[in-house]
Formats: sequence, structure tokens, C-alpha cells
Amino acid sequence: MRRVVCLLLALSLALAAGCAPEEMEQQEELVLWFAVDQSLREVPSVALETQPYQGARTIPDLMQALLDGPGQGSGLISAIPSGTQLLEWTMEGEVAYIDLSQPYGDLVGVDLTMADYCIALTLTQLEEIEGVVITVNGSRPPDREGRILRRDDVVFSGVEEEPVERSAALYFRREGTGELGYELRVFQLTEDESLPQRVLEALLEGPQDDGLLPVLPAGLELRSVRVENGVCYADFSAVLLEQIPDREEDQELVIQSIVNTLCSLDGVNAVQLLVEGESLLEYGGLGLDQPMESFAAA
Repeated sequence: MRRVVCLLLALSLALAAGCAPEEMEQQEELVLWFAVDQSLREVPSVALETQPYQGARTIPDLMQALLDGPGQGSGLISAIPSGTQLLEWTMEGEVAYIDLSQPYGDLVGVDLTMADYCIALTLTQLEEIEGVVITVNGSRPPDREGRILRRDDVVFSGVEEEPVERSAALYFRREGTGELGYELRVFQLTEDESLPQRVLEALLEGPQDDGLLPVLPAGLELRSVRVENGVCYADFSAVLLEQIPDREEDQELVIQSIVNTLCSLDGVNAVQLLVEGESLLEYGGLGLDQPMESFAAA
């Protein structure tokens, strides 16, 4: 977290010193904003940098250039997830509304912030655009509800927020009974961290309390997690389907463990499971075509 804050602070200083938003309007040539590939740097550098743009000065052309990514050997990487598409764009006054496809909706925390501002800083170079609103399949990401992204917003304080405590009940198998039991965990979260993601990562790691055993298949990975309108969408790797337990009661425990754990969080009323980005419609003999609410304790 401290390294990320350092990068964001360095970005704000770079903007203020040599490429401030006010000066962008004086540049004849447009630029594209991308993330810096930190794996190529010996020490942390600014989080975002620019690459010259020679195409048409239109929203769809600029967006397509961003989606295509930076040139090879530039030391830059795209902050926008691969496979993201521009679905629609409109203008209302001086605000550009950009609707993107689902991969963008999987972003959270600092990753979402960086992607947002790669788009906002790029588009607000156009004289007619003062702000940008980004939606995913017509809906705004939860972290960006009601917010217009403007050039002047790119001033990060560089001060790490004090972590806050959030609790959750993690459900595992009770040793000797085969039923579900739970242990209470307290998580220390900073503002850019997702509680559902931290909780599912802890569930994958297994229980800490004696008398509880793991439920989820070994090698299972969490691809992404997001909450929309009270429904938590949890996307797992294909291991979930490749290692389906033989017994029906064990299959149910896998689903119940995930659903009950997520439904223990404030703001989560139901869970929709996905595998490799596709909705999980069945698991073993279980039909899962609708978001699932918490299962009653045995």
C-alpha cells in the first residue's frame, strides 16, 4: 500500500511540475496516458506516463488508442483490462459519458483509479470535454457512483489513510461432522482495499481455528469480485469445475461456504458465482441460475 501511495504522490508531483492539466491545453499534440510497468524500474517511479498520439481528435479514436495499449518497448502497460470494449459514448454539455464492457467492471481500488484517470486525462485534452463519467454496461462502478472525473482531481495527498476494521464470518467444514461451522475474522483495510476480495482470499487460505477444515478445492484462485446492487459477483478459476466433489453433500458445502461467507458482509444480500468470467449455472447437481442468498445453518 505504501508503495502505491508513493507512486500516486509521485504522479501528482509530476503533473504539477512538468505536465500539469492546465498546460495540456497549450500542447498542440495530444498524448495517451498509460500505467508505468514498475517491473522494469529499479526504484518506484510515477504511476502514469504519456505516449504521443497522432490520430484523429475524437472520443472514439482516442478511446480505441487507449484500448489498443501502448507501443512495444515503451515501458508502459495499459491500466485498462484486456478485452474491454467501448460500447457507447455520449456528450451532455461538457461531460463525456463513456460506457465500457464488463472487464472494466472487475477493477477495484487503486487499479480502478489508475484506469479511470488514464481515460479522464486523455479525453479532457479535447477542448469540449471538462469531465468524464465512466460506466460499465450502463452502470457506474460502485467506487465511482455519482462522480465526474476531472483533470483537477488528479491531486493525490500521498497520505496513507488509517486502516479500518471490518469483520466477517468465514465458513468451513466442522471436523468430524461434515457440517458447516464458522470463525469470526477481523480485517484491517485501507481505503483502496476490497473487503469481499480479502475475505475470499482468506477463505481460500483455509481456517485458523482448530476443529475446522478447508472446503474449497486446492489450487482454486479468485479472479475478481465486485458488488452491484447488493449482489456479489465472485469469479473463480476453472479449478472449481475441474475438482467437483463426488458426494452431493460436499458439493453443497462448497457453495454454502462461499455464499454464507459473502452474505455475512454488510451490503451483500446475494451471491452470483462465475467461473472464468461466465455465470455458474450448476455445480454438480445444484442449479445456480439465480443469485443465491445465505443458506440456513444446519
